[in-house]
Amino acid sequence: MYRYIGIIILLFVLCKSAFADEINSSVKEKFDGDLLILMALDAQSRGDNSASANIYKELYEKTGDKIYLKKSVQLFLSTDNWKNGAELIEAGLKKYPEDSDYERFYIVYAIRSGNITLALERAEEFAKREKTAQNIQLVGSIYIYQQQYDMALKYFESAYNLTPNEQTLIQIADLYIKLNQVNNAIAQLETYARLNGCTRIVCYKLIDIYGKQKNIDGLLNAYKKLYTAFKNEEEGQKIFEILMFQNKQNEAVEFLESSGSNQNILLEMYFFQKEYDKAINLADKLYQESNDEEYIAKMAIYEYESAQNKSAVLQSVSEKFEQYVTDESDALYLNYYGYLLIDHDINTDKGMELVKKALALEPDSPYYQDSLAWGLYKQNRCQEAQEIMKKVLEKLNDKEVLEHYDAIKTCKTKNTETK
Repeated sequence: MYRYIGIIILLFVLCKSAFADEINSSVKEKFDGDLLILMALDAQSRGDNSASANIYKELYEKTGDKIYLKKSVQLFLSTDNWKNGAELIEAGLKKYPEDSDYERFYIVYAIRSGNITLALERAEEFAKREKTAQNIQLVGSIYIYQQQYDMALKYFESAYNLTPNEQTLIQIADLYIKLNQVNNAIAQLETYARLNGCTRIVCYKLIDIYGKQKNIDGLLNAYKKLYTAFKNEEEGQKIFEILMFQNKQNEAVEFLESSGSNQNILLEMYFFQKEYDKAINLADKLYQESNDEEYIAKMAIYEYESAQNKSAVLQSVSEKFEQYVTDESDALYLNYYGYLLIDHDINTDKGMELVKKALALEPDSPYYQDSLAWGLYKQNRCQEAQEIMKKVLEKLNDKEVLEHYDAIKTCKTKNTETK
């Protein structure tokens, strides 16, 4: 809303000019106050905290309202003009001795003035007088500023024992790390997670520590805690990736199955492990849930790959591809269906069209180039096929490619002999 304040101020100014003669003094005073508040908010929204602090100071002087005094001090202490807050802090300490914020302001002012000894003395006295977690942490923060981490740790632990919370716990963990006591940091965080559940703040701190230690088991356990608490797909993905990194494929699949996380990854894992029946069932389930016809194409691949007698499933597989494959389909499906039409002599011309469309999308794919060469061979264009296969062999050297190459060489020999 602050972006409109400039316009509102302008309207106030115009209205004030137009109707100044018609408003009584009390209304005028209220009007001026509202205008100053808007100006202060506008300055703060533009990042000019110094100007905003001066306006709040003026508001305090006009109204005597302690809200404006406190706001002015806060803003001054956040700027390079922090010294301008000194007089206001003294006024607050005298006029509102029951308001602890002014003692804190004074301590911050002392720190900014470079008088750390005074700041520490006042902070320690203040914490004894008003034993709150906030005041105790203030002392600890000054010790951190002095890089006396062992003393800071004592105060933060005292504050945590008084009022346990995540933010203080994270500060304690950071102090242990600065003191080269990483195991103590881990123990504190793990204990909190065990007693209170693994919140994002705590678990991600553990993840940060375990990551720096390259502690894979620690990382895995932290992500598992997070996933148990929040069922977030990203954390499920991390668990899967770590298990795969540990070469625990079966455990990775079991996690995906039991958690219901990342079902598309589970589908690919079933295919990778040649669990075709499971892949078909899951693809069908995902299709029923989403109505995404890509799952039909996936089922066609799984059905074909799983068949002992490929010829027996050609019609069923072709029908599935026909339902999904269009000019806009992914190159993978264009090539797969195209190669199937070519290899089984169902419709070589159509197969070649599909393969060429796949190559238009991914022209450097040696797999699609192999399909094209095989189609050329089927069309008895052996010279062209061999030229393409030479390039394919520079990138691929698997069994099927070598079989194609041998067949294409034979084809060319026959043509030469015929001539």
